[in-house]
Amino acid sequence: MPEIFHAAASFGQQEKKPLRFEADIFDCEIEGEIPLSLQGAYFRAGPDRQYPSLEHDIVLNGDGQVSAFWFEDGRVRFRSRYVMTERLKREREAHRRLYGHYRNKYSDDPAVSNMPARDNTGNTYAFAHHGDLYALREDSRPHRIDPATLETLPVGDFGRLESTAVTAHPKIDPVTGEWWSYGVFARGEPTTDASLHVFDKAGRLVREEWFQTPFPGLSHDWGVTREHIVFPIMPLTADDARLRAGGPYYQYDPDLPSAWGIMPRGGTTRDIRWFRIPNLVMGHVMNAYSEGDVVHVDTPFSPGNVFCFFPDKHGEYPTPAEGITQISRISFDLSKPDADAVTITPFNGALGDMPRIDDRYAMSKYRIGYFALRDFPNMGIGQLDWESGEMVFHALEGAAAQEPVFVPRSPDAAEGDGYVLTAVDRFAEKRTDLLILDGNDVSRPPIAAVKLPFALPMAFHGCWMDGARAA
Repeated sequence: MPEIFHAAASFGQQEKKPLRFEADIFDCEIEGEIPLSLQGAYFRAGPDRQYPSLEHDIVLNGDGQVSAFWFEDGRVRFRSRYVMTERLKREREAHRRLYGHYRNKYSDDPAVSNMPARDNTGNTYAFAHHGDLYALREDSRPHRIDPATLETLPVGDFGRLESTAVTAHPKIDPVTGEWWSYGVFARGEPTTDASLHVFDKAGRLVREEWFQTPFPGLSHDWGVTREHIVFPIMPLTADDARLRAGGPYYQYDPDLPSAWGIMPRGGTTRDIRWFRIPNLVMGHVMNAYSEGDVVHVDTPFSPGNVFCFFPDKHGEYPTPAEGITQISRISFDLSKPDADAVTITPFNGALGDMPRIDDRYAMSKYRIGYFALRDFPNMGIGQLDWESGEMVFHALEGAAAQEPVFVPRSPDAAEGDGYVLTAVDRFAEKRTDLLILDGNDVSRPPIAAVKLPFALPMAFHGCWMDGARAA
């Protein structure tokens, strides 16, 4: 009997149904004028289930879909394509759902029981590394994507890498070109096994070290500075016995403090020092940098469970207030004992998430950050200055911004001198715009808007690739 499509629980106490289509627009409608210095492509990745899910599904379980806006001489071309994973191929062949709940192999159809890489949907980050494009998800090996067509290529060759998990938030060293990565549950099951791994500019594995986390907790993003590495482990724990009983993959424990492991970048994982911070849940890192013995991590965090579709250990879901995130600076003074080492400095008014920076300043001291402002009813794109403490924002009416991505005006432009690209959901019109804003001041009117005649599926994270062209 055919199954119906259930709405999936999403962030912000929302529910979303999949859109289930791929699209091509040869020449997009443009309002304003595209800067001629924008020559390349903006890629995005997000979840959109093509076949029905089980009831009470969550948005993280959607099939990966990559979309592209190719910019060339003031024109824009658009395309979206599903990531053709083994999982999606199997369902297309069967013309029905085969896979069950998020990261729960025990809920799958017997036809695909214990299929390797069942969760490798590539639905989290469209990520560029020296001309190669990947679709990432944190529990799996990345899929390679053709940046000219969005065709799915074979999963990348990661050499002697043992970890089954490659983080959906890699850190690219702007000095060396290295791809820094890590993975929790790195042997495929929810355990405390974790792996730190590094690939060189050519994508070759040059380092892998294993370590144990304090508990089997969620870790979606992390920090790398020029001198240190930071591993945040959040108090949402995974448990195989709960999965066998039909429970959710993660469960929030309000009595468990978050754990933050810090090690010297030039040391080994045996040097990790763990700090505990109660009443703190984060998903993303804006940037991290070191000043001598002090390691700064800039992150939006909430006092309770921001992953609102996972219940706590009492079966309760968080209130909206518990999931409000405020961008803050967490500073770890490694010269002090644990009880005195941690200082938290909130950035006034910076309520929201999906933080990004001018990536040329990654791992180093910086000034400017961008984020999706979610200070309801004030919605828009925020820009903050860590030196002046000032914040400006581009206001949106009846709309909400997805993740902003910064593109420098030129390779030697000053920090923040460039463009901020962000997809904006126009709710009443049921469509999406791509706004191009002034990176020096996002509060100004848009430089241009690429207007799509339909709504795009939700996307998590994306990137800009200079010079990329559509085939």
